[in-house]
Amino acid sequence: MYLSYLMGAPVITDEALLGAGATIVGKTEGESRKLQIPRESIARYEALIREKLSPGFWNEYIGADKIHFIFKLADGSIQEFDLSPENEREVDMLCAKLNNEQPETTANVFKYISENDFYHDLMAKHWQAMIER
Repeated sequence: MYLSYLMGAPVITDEALLGAGATIVGKTEGESRKLQIPRESIARYEALIREKLSPGFWNEYIGADKIHFIFKLADGSIQEFDLSPENEREVDMLCAKLNNEQPETTANVFKYISENDFYHDLMAKHWQAMIER
């Protein structure tokens, strides 16, 4: 099971998410959606995000085995990463750029995403060593 905090996707309907196999477990006032995605549905979810995510946003999903980022840049191009120490700096730079933040704010990407309340418990359980390094 993976978790995803989906924002920047006003054209993705709840029905489309359900059709991709996701379960909506919460919504924020800003219309962001908190999702659970079964492992067997992740390819459909990724395809939906690649197609419908607004340019200038990213989406990540996290699980015990991986943290996957899908960035949709302003020109509509897509960049994807399974987060690792080897690509963390590049992911950091993209997060900072799309959030209009300084890279030092997001330098430890594992810690940065663990600060999202929806992800916190899963991150603490499975990624604590990467958060605390």
